[in-house]
Amino acid sequence: MEKAPEDIVIAIIVASILMVILSVFTLLFFLVFVRKKRILQKNKDELTEKYEKALMQAKIEIQEQTLMHISREIHDNIGQVLSFIKLSLGTAAKLTDQEKQRKIVESVTLISEVIFDLRDMSKSLSFERIKKEGLYQVIQIEADRLNRSMVIRAEVTVTGEAIRFDAQKELLLFRIFQEIMNNTLKHAASLVLLINLNFCNNFFTLTVRDEGKGFDIQNPEKSKGLGLENIYQRAALIGAVVQIESNCGAGTCTTVSLDLSTEQL
Repeated sequence: MEKAPEDIVIAIIVASILMVILSVFTLLFFLVFVRKKRILQKNKDELTEKYEKALMQAKIEIQEQTLMHISREIHDNIGQVLSFIKLSLGTAAKLTDQEKQRKIVESVTLISEVIFDLRDMSKSLSFERIKKEGLYQVIQIEADRLNRSMVIRAEVTVTGEAIRFDAQKELLLFRIFQEIMNNTLKHAASLVLLINLNFCNNFFTLTVRDEGKGFDIQNPEKSKGLGLENIYQRAALIGAVVQIESNCGAGTCTTVSLDLSTEQL
């Protein structure tokens, strides 16, 4: 009976020690939780910042591409046609009435073509255009431009039912497509560019294939020159996966895949 108070004291001491240990563990757990939360928030903020920068850069690059296209069209096409019309009409004074009439008809036809080209340029690509028309339409517009240039024959096909998704993702996907297309024009020496947009079971795949020279994808210098790292980084920002298959002399096939199951339209 005399040991009872001692047992109580010991029990109280043990309970107090356990409470202190529990409190310390609880505090440590809370501190670790707060630290991890801050790290996750920091990573999220950094990713958001990178995403916003990539969007802004893509918009700027699309503007630059559009301005370059307009500049080339004015210089190589519209400017030359107008110069020809000027020269043609300048010599009309010495011609017979029948020849003058023929000159006038030719000039009217050429002016109509110039007006058509100007209207086409007024619909130049921009972020607002992409938001309005969608990825498929703006890629088709680019393909039409390539075909009119006669530099390369571009074919666009769609598998499944084309749907719209997040406009910012469409913007980055379009910019990725432009980079692939520019690489083909600059380096591939291909006569054909095959473009497929595949919409299937909440999954989107963009495939761009050429029949050009190809390259060694293991060569870091070559990959750097083609800007492949930029393509991979932009794809990663929107959760897309890029796969590039190429061999010297066997062309290049680039596939960009994106899961749409989380999209809210």
